[in-house]
Amino acid sequence: MKTHSDAEESLRLWRESSEVKWCPHEGSKIAEFYKDKTVFVTGATGFLGKLLVEKLLRACPDIEAIYILVRPKKGEDEHTRVDKLYSDQIFSPLAKLFPKFQHKISILKGDASLPNLGLTDSGISTITENVHVIFHIAATVRFDEKINVATAINVRGTRDLLKIAKQCKHLESFVHVSTAYANCNQSEIKEVFYKLPITADELIEMVETTPEKTLIEETPKIIQGWPNTYTFTKAIAEDVVSHYGRGLPVCMVRPAIVIATYKEPLRSWIDNLYGATGIVVGAGTGLLRTIHCDPNKSAELVPGDYVINNMIAASYQTAVDKNTKDIPIYNYVSSRENRENWESFMFKCKKWGIGLPTTRCVWCYSLTLNKNYFVHFLYTVFLHLLPALVMDFGLLLSRQKPIMLKIYKKIIKFESVISHFCSNEWKFYNDNTQALWKGCSSADQKMFPFSIKELDWNEYQKTHCLGLRTFVIKDDPSTIPQAKPKWRRFYLAHKLLKAVFYFVIVYMLYSVLGRLIS
Repeated sequence: MKTHSDAEESLRLWRESSEVKWCPHEGSKIAEFYKDKTVFVTGATGFLGKLLVEKLLRACPDIEAIYILVRPKKGEDEHTRVDKLYSDQIFSPLAKLFPKFQHKISILKGDASLPNLGLTDSGISTITENVHVIFHIAATVRFDEKINVATAINVRGTRDLLKIAKQCKHLESFVHVSTAYANCNQSEIKEVFYKLPITADELIEMVETTPEKTLIEETPKIIQGWPNTYTFTKAIAEDVVSHYGRGLPVCMVRPAIVIATYKEPLRSWIDNLYGATGIVVGAGTGLLRTIHCDPNKSAELVPGDYVINNMIAASYQTAVDKNTKDIPIYNYVSSRENRENWESFMFKCKKWGIGLPTTRCVWCYSLTLNKNYFVHFLYTVFLHLLPALVMDFGLLLSRQKPIMLKIYKKIIKFESVISHFCSNEWKFYNDNTQALWKGCSSADQKMFPFSIKELDWNEYQKTHCLGLRTFVIKDDPSTIPQAKPKWRRFYLAHKLLKAVFYFVIVYMLYSVLGRLIS
């Protein structure tokens, strides 16, 4: 169990890192490159997009302007969404350094799922006439997205943006953000383009001319070799880059599983429950008690702020090497230089998080990583489904709406989607990424750190769970004292139930053996 000193250490680091000090950018070649530059960012309203915009404005204060693609959503127009977006806590350090930072941000209304990203003619003209650097981050990251939707956003959106990029009069760099798992049908993944079973244009034509019902039925056949539509369409998007990116100063960054920030602009910040974050939050709240995962496989995790710094450095290097014929690819992974397996990752989460419980927990931490699927299935039945049924029955008796079984169906779906990446392992190569880091000046390495080799996972974990508690669960650290008694009650109840369970098992075995002997 976590000691008081561990919890105090986490809170101390949290308080010390509440605000980021601005680093003087003198001597930074990257900051100098971005002076008077205009940037276009897709996916700016997402996790990586927010971090990118924030870092560019903070580390490159002489940047001219940043155009961001934003679509209306849930009854809110693009301007309302952006107002809410930049009132996010992640921008509070930037707002204190540069109170008028929003003046450098301009909105281009669009939608990555539409042809030409939903941009108007004047929007396209704004890009082609003014933009120097493009970051294409926009993607649907739902693993079970319909193939037609995933293709429209991930494949056609990339193709159409590259077509627009070819018209840009001042383009110096185009960064396409893929994923390290785009080619997860390979056992070894190098920093190269891979041969695919279908071209991007063929897939686009297929989804645009085939009824949706037929596409849904044929999806397993279409994506054969890939575990889901997300990784498949990201792989096909790489085909787009390899063909439509010819003659352009373009590069591709393939980040692995992106988790909360390490230090910038706020320590352990994240705004979603995807991937490993969902596992940690589920376990920390007591909801997730089993996952099909090989504890000895590599946890291919990378902090969000390091990913952004890698992207910015890659954008600069692409502009410097703009005459190169080959499109550089950067695998941004952790196992090659600083391997962490799932057992070690979850152990550190437990070590540094168990003393900082949330008031919203429904049970104590009791997660088991089950390598064997059959064992995991039994755990799911007895630790997820049966307790959910019992709790829902209690809710019905108290005339409340039953919700636990519905929640656990979502948890089981989430777990089944991510288990493929927790139960398998790939051999990644990242020679280009290592060379990119070594080629950065000392000033740039200080301002844009992304060397996974130099990352201390234990130091990272000291505030990781506290960040998830604060930013994802929305439970302020001030509530920790009132959460601890609740957690202790759950912990004691958990131990008692285990003792009763073992007693019943032993008693049943004793009874059976007694009858056999007699």
